[in-house]
Parts: sequence; C-alpha cells; structure tokens
Amino acid sequence: MLCIEELDPVIERELTYICGKYQLPVKILGKLTGNVRTAGENTCGSVKADIADFMGWEKPQAEKKEAPPELPVRPPVLCAGCPHRASFYAVKTAMKGKKAVFCGDIGCYTLGNAMPLDMVDTCLCMGAGVNIAQGIGRIEPDTVCFSFVGDSTFFASAITGAVNAVYNQADMTLVVLDNSTTAMTGHQPHPGTGRTVMGQIVDKVSIEEVLKGVGLKTVEVCDPMKLSEAVETVKRVSAEKGVKAIIFRSPCAVLIEPDIPAKIDENRCIQCRQCINRLGCPGIVIRDGRVAIDGSLCTGCGLCTQVCPTGAISCGKESEQND
Repeated sequence: MLCIEELDPVIERELTYICGKYQLPVKILGKLTGNVRTAGENTCGSVKADIADFMGWEKPQAEKKEAPPELPVRPPVLCAGCPHRASFYAVKTAMKGKKAVFCGDIGCYTLGNAMPLDMVDTCLCMGAGVNIAQGIGRIEPDTVCFSFVGDSTFFASAITGAVNAVYNQADMTLVVLDNSTTAMTGHQPHPGTGRTVMGQIVDKVSIEEVLKGVGLKTVEVCDPMKLSEAVETVKRVSAEKGVKAIIFRSPCAVLIEPDIPAKIDENRCIQCRQCINRLGCPGIVIRDGRVAIDGSLCTGCGLCTQVCPTGAISCGKESEQND
C-alpha cells in the first residue's frame, strides 16, 4: 500500500502500527520508506510519478506547456470599505504638520504601511506596537506617539503593554482598530465578539472597560467612517498627557451587507484624483483616463464622499437618486 500525504507521515505511521499490531500481510510504503518525497508540496506531477513507480508503470513524461503570461503587479491592499483605511486617514489628517510616529502591529491593518496611507512606521510582532510607542516617547519626548492594534490582537497580546505603559507613566495614544472580528486569519471569534469558538453566545469582554480597569483615564469610542468627528477626536485625545486610548469601532467590510456603490457626477468631478491619492481604495479606479467607481468592489462606505473637494461622489440612496 502506498500512502501519499502532505506534511508529516501521520497516516503512514498509524497504518504501519496497525499492520504490525494485527500482523496483517500488508507493507506500507510512503515517506518513511523513501517511496514518497519527505519534503516539498505534493503536485499533480509528483503524485503521478509516485503512483507510476509504485505500480511499475512507465513514468509519465512532463507535458510541455506554453509559459503563462506574467501576472500583473498587485500588491496587497486594505479591502474596499475597510474601516481601518478611515481610521488611519483620520489620524494622518489630525497629525498633519506634527512630528508623530505610528507604531503598527500584526494584522490586516499592517497593510496601512502601503502608500498613500503610509501609516505604519514600525511592525515587529503581536503586541509590540504599544511597547515600541512608549519606548520612542522616552527617547524623543517631542514626538506624538501612536500605537495601532486590532481588537483580536488587543486581547491576545496588547493588554500587558497597556499595563506597562500606564504603570511607567508613558505619554502615548493607543488606537484600537475594532472591526469586531479576527479578519486577517479567517474571522475567528475573540473575547470581544460575544461568541465562542464552539458557537456559544456569551457576554462580550469590553475593550474600553479593560483599558479603564488597567488605569487609563481617557478612553473614547468613535466611528472612523464619520471622518470629521474622527479627526477631531484624534486631535483632542492625543493632546492630553499620559496614556489614553481611542477605539475606532466599525465592522469589517466582509461582515456587512454592501450598500449601494458610490457614483461620480462627471459634471462636478475635476479629475483632481484626491480620492485616489489620499485613500488608495481599490474600489476607485482610472477608466479611460478618468476617475471611476468599480461597482463590483465598492461597498458604499462613503469615505470617499468626505474626501472629494467638489462633492462629486455620492453614496447610498443619494447615489441611487443621481442615476
């Protein structure tokens, strides 16, 4: 019997054990016997070759195929409608002209490092952002220090850093990007979602109450999609001394039903491209030399409508009425 499996030869070992235990007249072949490669990914070609060798067949010849065309360069970006884009942009706008550092963390929001947001100055490991921010604040006290962390990473690795920051009297702003899920690795539940991995409905652990419990005096919750309010919140909170926190709370774009896609009024659009140059949303594209909305991607979040200087972009029912 030939056993072909990915990674470690778990099934092969068990089959060998069973055959030996019950003295079955079966020989198990696989990775342990050298009949299957011990490393590397199984492919159609490698499996065909292994089976042919086992059956005593002539090994199949590799088919000659034309080289596939080169893939377009597509760097990873935050999804269209991602609330993290709005959170980063709000902080960036509020800190314009000031000496500030933005310490990132591990999560889909690490993609905030890409242009045009450019809002992740450091990224080491889960929970490190809050510690790096307080360290930079000690070395450069004239720098406004921010630490960004997601809601799931907050529970996993950032609480201890927040305790350390409060206890050692750091001067920094902790920004919790709460999109109500563990977005980067598959939307697993975490203590803030109110649902266990087994599907049980339980009481949520409040991020704001945890922060207040470890000593933070200022903890504000804000919707990043309300851009003007978010910018004013960042300005006000970051100006305070000590450790303070802003929780930007808005659901992951994958979890919600998309709204009506945005529309662009061609008569009002001056082609300044500020919507593209400021936000970098994949739902806003250049089509035939003009700014356009990709309706297959746009979730109708409305962030671009708040950035457009001429009010040429409309969302939701407003965009429907403009058709």
